[in-house]
Amino acid sequence: MKNDFYKYCILKYKHNVFLEESINIGILVFFSNNSKFSFTYSKNLSRIKYIYDNVPEKTIKEYLKRIELQIKRFSHIENDIFHSLEVNDLRNFISKNLLAIDSSSLQFSECKHNLQYDFHNEFIEEVLIKKFLIDDIKHFSNQPKEPKLLQKYFSNLKGLDFERINRNEKKFYIDYQLKNETGSVFTFDYAWQNGSLNLVKPISFDLKEPKSIAEKAYKNLGQFIDLEENAKNQNLRFDLILGKPSSKSLFKEYDHAVKLLEKIKFSKLIEEDEIVEYATKTSYEITKDL
Repeated sequence: MKNDFYKYCILKYKHNVFLEESINIGILVFFSNNSKFSFTYSKNLSRIKYIYDNVPEKTIKEYLKRIELQIKRFSHIENDIFHSLEVNDLRNFISKNLLAIDSSSLQFSECKHNLQYDFHNEFIEEVLIKKFLIDDIKHFSNQPKEPKLLQKYFSNLKGLDFERINRNEKKFYIDYQLKNETGSVFTFDYAWQNGSLNLVKPISFDLKEPKSIAEKAYKNLGQFIDLEENAKNQNLRFDLILGKPSSKSLFKEYDHAVKLLEKIKFSKLIEEDEIVEYATKTSYEITKDL
């Protein structure tokens, strides 16, 4: 009917209550035409695990399962009580029955209220999911994992006064560019000086296929062999931060990839669990003479 309406709230994750940023991980929809709820959420929490370290994954998943069970229970209630719900009432319903309004990392947004017109419930649900949730998760899960390795490294350098460090001589660079003999330009996210100039590059092997890991290792091996003369003539070192596969079944391929990269001259390999130690070393070396 023309007077039917739907309401929806976005379930958001806030890693730090003091920050304004949040990430959509679920969406709750209520349809007045049948007094039913729909709740869709990220099953693997790929976005928040990609962006943040130390995510309480088990706790979050337990909350999500509880909310889902409650939604299923209320969706089986056959009465008209929800037809009279206004936006604020729905928010109170969520607070009392699904998730309390407090300072925890999971919070529902303010609810939106729209007329349904002649659109089917499934169509509206699909549109909302594509707009706020599913496409974003698919896009994000296909992104390269290198930025996470860099974030872990640089976050452990925060607090350094880079302007003071570089006041007398250049000791730390961002987006350092290196040209090979043919004029091709290679950009390194960071570079720092301690005798040699150490060029930092992340290489993630968190891939799905053994073949992809081998191909990526060979590609990088070829690129750095091409830059060996630069390293020799300019006193460079290639500091390669390596990301390990999530799947244990690919550890053998990863070990093989590491052995291939060990053939690169003028290089240092830093595995994922060594990033903090490597960042500490960077900090010490570029500040020890200040």
